[in-house]
Amino acid sequence: MMMKKVIFILLIQFSGCTAPKSTYQTEDFTCYPKAVYLFRHAEKQIIKGEDNPELTRAGFSRSNALAKAMADITPGLIYSSEYTRTQQTVAPLAKQWGSDIIIKTAKDPEAQVEAALSNCNKHVIIAGHSNTIPNLISLFGVMEEIAIEDNQYGDLFIIEWENAKPNLRVEQVGE
Repeated sequence: MMMKKVIFILLIQFSGCTAPKSTYQTEDFTCYPKAVYLFRHAEKQIIKGEDNPELTRAGFSRSNALAKAMADITPGLIYSSEYTRTQQTVAPLAKQWGSDIIIKTAKDPEAQVEAALSNCNKHVIIAGHSNTIPNLISLFGVMEEIAIEDNQYGDLFIIEWENAKPNLRVEQVGE
């Protein structure tokens, strides 16, 4: 009995140490989005005790830079977490595209991925967080391990599919 408890505890302890593998297989889809763009929210205010701060001036500047960087892309769908900072980050793009911001909770990354993958041949942007974007990239089937530092802003992760295989590239947005 004691050995079963030890094994159970070890399984729980080590199960969170690896990035989750995508539950989606090549044969699951007949087509994919044109591209999925994942962007960590822009610079946020640091207010002790506040877990839903707004963007700083630099953050609003970066959100405008994101819209400018995506100006030549055919309008698509915009997903954001429930937090103010992610919604503010994509608000200029939503205005530019004439699109609504669709809220998908940060606590359900599988639903975010499923929603994105259900948009055949469309551009999809997901505004997330430093602790959610790497997991989302992994769930899309990208094998490259990604880490985003807490003070790292402006990376636009772009996933495009070729022969049902995801390819990741990263562009810098703003200063």
